Amino acid sequence: MRTPAFFAIGLGFILMGAGLFALTLRKPGKDTVNPTKAQQREQVALAEENRKMRIAGAVVGGVGALLCLAMLF
Repeated sequence: MRTPAFFAIGLGFILMGAGLFALTLRKPGKDTVNPTKAQQREQVALAEENRKMRIAGAVVGGVGALLCLAMLF
């Protein structure tokens, strides 16, 4: 069952996971000295979204790594 197609799919999953993780590294918008409550809620929501995307990136990358490892053995 060693086919290059499955290895390529595994690499694709690893790259997708890295892309999701890279999206979480973006800087937030302008920092204000005294943010309003709406801006504070937005920052909290963005932090929660980033946490979920990092977890998703790690899971997708892990699946890709497992696929690549399965093709080596």
